[in-house]
Amino acid sequence: MDHSAAVSASIDYTKEAFIGKWTRWIIFVILGLPMALLPFVFDANTIPVSENFSWDQVPWGQVAALVIAGILLSFILSGYIVRIYRGIQPAPDFEDWGTLFIDGLKLNILSLIWILPILIFVLGVVGLAVFLMGTPESGSMALVAVLLAVIAIAMVFFIVIALFIPMALIRFARTGSIREGLRFSEISSHIARIGWGQYIIALIVLLVVMLIYGIVVTILSLIPFIGWVLELVATPLITVFAARFYTLVYEQGTEQPVVA
Repeated sequence: MDHSAAVSASIDYTKEAFIGKWTRWIIFVILGLPMALLPFVFDANTIPVSENFSWDQVPWGQVAALVIAGILLSFILSGYIVRIYRGIQPAPDFEDWGTLFIDGLKLNILSLIWILPILIFVLGVVGLAVFLMGTPESGSMALVAVLLAVIAIAMVFFIVIALFIPMALIRFARTGSIREGLRFSEISSHIARIGWGQYIIALIVLLVVMLIYGIVVTILSLIPFIGWVLELVATPLITVFAARFYTLVYEQGTEQPVVA
């Protein structure tokens, strides 16, 4: 797999998706707006960070409204990502909103199913840690070693699940079936056709790109007054780029990519 070519193709796809397509860009910004506004409902003058802090000072109504709106709109955004995963070229428009919402809802349900074992495992590790710290032998090297071993296992478990999730989501997008997105053996076989080494390198490449993006966006966010706006405007770029990159990686394991 030519990773540099995949990066270049994903950049071209992203440019085509947004350059001159201002309505599409604005829709992306609107879909991300509720979560971006969430920090602004906390007024430092009315909610002091001190020993006098009270949860009654939090504007729960505004917070709930933004969170609910953000979750609902995120389903539409996820539905758009599903269309990219299907290999549609050039980048699709926002249309057939009902289907977008349903596809996005399914994509998030599938993601939750994959992540759920990790959450259960983490809660188990935390519970074990709390239990061990409450025992008389909490400071013994043996218990510390056991705790570290469990944490190491949890990390390995997390990495394994993280490797499968991207291909599972695209498999769902291509088949339209959540069940197909859970077929561990089929997903493993698909990754094997890509090549485990090539696949892992591709994920590392994407991670590096996203780290660079994160640094740039963090710098932009520090600009007074308009920093959060710049971050909101830039976020769609990395969203589409990552979705297209994952799609190109997935298609390395297929004979005939799906193109709409």
